[in-house]
Amino acid sequence: MNRVVFAVLFLFSISFSQFAYTQLDSLSTLNDCERSFLTNNLNLLAAKYDIDAAQALVIQARLWENPNIGIEVNAYNPDRKSYFDVGVNGDKAFSIQQIIHIGGQKHNETEVAKANADVTQLQFFDLLRTLKKELRQSYFAIYYDNLSYQAIVIQMESLNQLIEQYSKQVKEGNIALKDLVRLQSLYLDLHSKKTELYKNITENQSTLSLLVGQNISTLTPTDAEIHNYSKTKLPGIDSLFQLAIKNRPDYNISFKQEEAAHWNLKWQRSLAVPDLTLGTAFSQRGGAFNNQWTTSISLPLELWNWNQGNIKSADAKLKSASTTKKYMVNQVMQDLILSTKKWKEASDNVNLINDETIQTFRKVDESMFKNFRHGNVSLIEFTDFLESFTQSLMQYHQIEKSLVNACEDINYNTSSTIF
Repeated sequence: MNRVVFAVLFLFSISFSQFAYTQLDSLSTLNDCERSFLTNNLNLLAAKYDIDAAQALVIQARLWENPNIGIEVNAYNPDRKSYFDVGVNGDKAFSIQQIIHIGGQKHNETEVAKANADVTQLQFFDLLRTLKKELRQSYFAIYYDNLSYQAIVIQMESLNQLIEQYSKQVKEGNIALKDLVRLQSLYLDLHSKKTELYKNITENQSTLSLLVGQNISTLTPTDAEIHNYSKTKLPGIDSLFQLAIKNRPDYNISFKQEEAAHWNLKWQRSLAVPDLTLGTAFSQRGGAFNNQWTTSISLPLELWNWNQGNIKSADAKLKSASTTKKYMVNQVMQDLILSTKKWKEASDNVNLINDETIQTFRKVDESMFKNFRHGNVSLIEFTDFLESFTQSLMQYHQIEKSLVNACEDINYNTSSTIF
């Protein structure tokens, strides 16, 4: 896991100096966006610093306390009536003391820091998979909504020409006003759908721009990127569960948090063992005899405080972490069951309407406009078909988006590349 972390962080280090929040025309495929995401996303960069901070705490936990050094000099010698008499006939003293942990405190503290550092790394991967899912879903939401948007724009342009022609005929008294109103009503309905699509597109563009660190304009996924979601069969639920258990960062976080809580309980118990303080001192004239060297050893008397409150708190946190770990097993399974059901429903819906069906609809749509202009199709037949065609087209693209979302849910819930 550490090799993967530092491989990703290496990408950050070589690219951060080139970071710029500007628009690049080459950023169009999903692969382009994901590369930019790995190098420019500020949330990932911040998480990288969190890993550095956690690793630094491991270093700090290993360090022993610094020794205490004391110096004492004579301020006034009344016999010689001399200030700061530190010469041969004066007085000066030195001492040094070092705390020695005899209960394994430093080892336990270091293990707590290591476990917490592992949790921080796993949180980085959890953030990575969450943002990657959001990126892909936003990317394809823009792509499919834009397909619907462009189709509606073309229909509105053709319909607007018909409205202009009908307006002239109404003025000349050749066509009833109600026929013109019906076309105008259809035009307003298309305009409303176009406005809603534009809102969704711009919102997802904003989200995607933040994720990749660049402004987004035209998105053009490759055929391979689109066909990634065309699988007709999934691994069994047990196989998916094993993948999730192995790879999901949030699941592994629960294990590491339990480990950290376990070491924290050991640490708090070890803190109840008194620390030993060793020391040595020299006094030129202040001791029982001149130039005296002494050795000292001391232990605190733990009569009232033996860290019992922190031990009780650490024990409760360990029980909480163990319960959370058990809950995560059920959470992973339920996530997989739900996401596979959504994928099955989305796949079945995609099979109802395919590209050939939509192409047939488009051909009929062009034919309907021609026949309507030549008077071969009634106004009611024309408007009914146009409404049905627009609705079917939008539903088709919505189904495609739902399939992408369902596939990415499975990728997310297994923390693997199934699609």
